[in-house]
Amino acid sequence: MRTLTELDKKILAKLAPELKGSTGPVPGHDYKFILLPVSHKISESPEDFGLRINRLTDDELGYIADMILRGEEDSRSLAEGDYDALVEVMEKR
Repeated sequence: MRTLTELDKKILAKLAPELKGSTGPVPGHDYKFILLPVSHKISESPEDFGLRINRLTDDELGYIADMILRGEEDSRSLAEGDYDALVEVMEKR
């Protein structure tokens, strides 16, 4: 089972400042992925999700892409339209 790294937590905080540093649904229980809680619990639309993803630096976005390719970050379970928003941001970089 995957555990969030410090970089994961930094990226999550950048994507979802509303979490105020929280890294899980309850104290002591971190999310297992970065994108899923942002997609399902925080962003209000695919456009909002894309704007949040666009906050990431090229290195952070590359890190997310590498994690997806290795199967360590789930992109298949994103809310409807969010995967397309993610790909659109990646294509523009």
